[in-house]
Amino acid sequence: MEDVRGAVNVILYGPAERFDSALATIQAAGITAHRDKFEPAAISAFMSDGSPRPPKAFVDQCEARVRAAAEGTGFEVNRTAVWSSNAATRLLPYNRHTGEWLEEFVDGESPLFLREEQLQRLAERKGINVNDIELREPDYLRPPSE
Repeated sequence: MEDVRGAVNVILYGPAERFDSALATIQAAGITAHRDKFEPAAISAFMSDGSPRPPKAFVDQCEARVRAAAEGTGFEVNRTAVWSSNAATRLLPYNRHTGEWLEEFVDGESPLFLREEQLQRLAERKGINVNDIELREPDYLRPPSE
């Protein structure tokens, strides 16, 4: 499993009516971005250099790249942070039929019974069968382009 400790997370806010187009614009720039799980009005963009403690210069590059991608969308960077928690063991649940991210994180190192309970609750909330959930490793381990 990839270690995502140290992933740079850039949070953006803007007008609700432009959310979908802003998200698509940022993603089209090659940046992995999603609706934030905890702040649904926010866009979260992620990048990593693979180190648990990226240098400030790298964090600044990530923020600058996201700012440039979001230019003209109405969305602006609110804050930038570096993950340092159990992000290293996170898996992302997707609907295996639609490819949609189910907007939750699963700790791959938590006890099996806890993961099963979490996935069952998630399936119930989303109205799908737990067998329709596919756990994937994060795909946002892309450094800013030179």
